[in-house]
Amino acid sequence: MLLRFRVTNHKSIRDTAELVLTKSGFEGVRPRSGSWASVTNRVVGVFGPNASGKTTLLDAMHFAVTAISDSAKWSDRDLFPHAPFLLDDESGAETSAYEFDFTIEQTRHVYGFESSAAGIASEWLYSFPAGRRRALFERNGPGPDQMTFSRSLKGENMRIARLMGAHNLYLSTARMANHDYLGEVHRHLTRNVHYAAFSEYYQQSRIRSVKRWIENAEALQQAQALLRFADLGIDRLSLEEVDVDEQTQSILRRATKITLGENNDKEREEKLLSTLLEEQRKVINFWHRGASPETPHSLELSDESSGTVAWLSLALPALREIRHGGTLLVDELDSSLHPRLAGALIAIFKSEELNPLGAQLVFTSHDTSLMGHLAGDGLDREEMWFAEKSPEGATEIFPLTDFPVKKDHNVERRYLGGRYGAVPSLAWEELLASLRTETPA
Repeated sequence: MLLRFRVTNHKSIRDTAELVLTKSGFEGVRPRSGSWASVTNRVVGVFGPNASGKTTLLDAMHFAVTAISDSAKWSDRDLFPHAPFLLDDESGAETSAYEFDFTIEQTRHVYGFESSAAGIASEWLYSFPAGRRRALFERNGPGPDQMTFSRSLKGENMRIARLMGAHNLYLSTARMANHDYLGEVHRHLTRNVHYAAFSEYYQQSRIRSVKRWIENAEALQQAQALLRFADLGIDRLSLEEVDVDEQTQSILRRATKITLGENNDKEREEKLLSTLLEEQRKVINFWHRGASPETPHSLELSDESSGTVAWLSLALPALREIRHGGTLLVDELDSSLHPRLAGALIAIFKSEELNPLGAQLVFTSHDTSLMGHLAGDGLDREEMWFAEKSPEGATEIFPLTDFPVKKDHNVERRYLGGRYGAVPSLAWEELLASLRTETPA
């Protein structure tokens, strides 16, 4: 379960921004009841105008997870990925920092790292097994001689440290070296935090995953239930195999060679080509109710509406996160789904009956109607955050709970009225002046 994410100096985020998923009334190191679910929000929506930095917040989380997952393989890179704030003269030369506060088996952990283009500047992992912070490891530079370990962290810690370079996170290296405890921490962060970006590329990537999932009978049944629930006129799905024509095969072969480069070995090339061909062979068919219920009509994915594809590519991954208690990050939820379906997805995550493990949904949106009650419970004041730009162009993230909100307040109307900030300031005078023309004599 994700409790908090903190980031500094990432793209439009210059100063430290912190997204907190614990309830505002929670104080202390651990909940009195021992259950983190009782003090943690299952849904958080981040609202704000275009270019305010909402997407940047999710992008920072996604980058951090990617670095944790893959940095053990980055030894041959010339530079460590670094995307600092660029609208001042100082931030480009400074490090960026990322930190997750999360639970594993009800035990709180804090993991983070600080990096620049030169590599890892620092890295740390703490746990709170008895309500007190315990440093499992700390790193204060790129090399193994700058690592310190707790005696409670069992394993060949220093041997693993000697395997890492300046561009490798220790947590990533430890996972590759099969460290038992750190491998579990690594798996929790990389397998339980998934990003659904708003782009055609990412949507197609999720559809490819859906194709693999619905080979399982239970996943297929869930996908069909989701489509019927959304009232899209679809009764069932089928996954069928088709032949790939020679022209497509030739295009995929050329794409494989270009992707892997000239120095690639034949075995790797054949493996990638086989994967691409397998994806092309599998086709999802959508069976629609026609004029006669006895004769349903089949449509392929390319013939379906963008709304149907968006719902399938988001709702099924959401159910998988609910099944495993993970966290789904969704960028521009309102641009992908009709407001009623977006509201329904929020309600599914908020339902204790449908979401017993406390899986979480963190989304960005422009749609203020999601602040209301279109479906289920809508968003509570604890679940609403805002993003806006400072005069210097830096993103600021803040919660609705920073403001006095009464039960009878119409949050949507007050937000649109500018009571909480994070709304676009339209320069009408400047626009009118630029469009005004002289009247000819």
